[in-house]
Amino acid sequence: MDYLSDIPIASGAVSNYEGMSALIGQDGRVYLGKSENCYLSREGDAPAYYDNSDGSLQLVSDNIKIFHLLYGDGWPMSQRQMRCNRSFSKADYMEFASLRDGVLSHYRPLREITFAGRPFETPKAYRRLHRGQPAYAR
Repeated sequence: MDYLSDIPIASGAVSNYEGMSALIGQDGRVYLGKSENCYLSREGDAPAYYDNSDGSLQLVSDNIKIFHLLYGDGWPMSQRQMRCNRSFSKADYMEFASLRDGVLSHYRPLREITFAGRPFETPKAYRRLHRGQPAYAR
């Protein structure tokens, strides 16, 4: 596979996963990539970029809200309160639960995401949909 070597990045943050950074590409999509492959531009206003010559950049989502769940480690409000103020939706939480069971399960978490001091709780609707399925089958 021929990888584009320099991917322009609009925003980035050290993620909750060992050695990885959460990134928003210039295309508005959310990625996870090796922290050592992230570079600031040396040319004034030029964008930062990700050196993807090793093909390590992982597309995570088209939903920009997922970016915050990849690096955030604690919100003072509960998940329910975050839904009520429209910071996150039920669909955002469902997608994040699916990502944790899928692509994010390949990375070592460094810290637990918390809401009002409590760990992220997988939505009941997601648990009902996947009842009886092993995590690897999701």
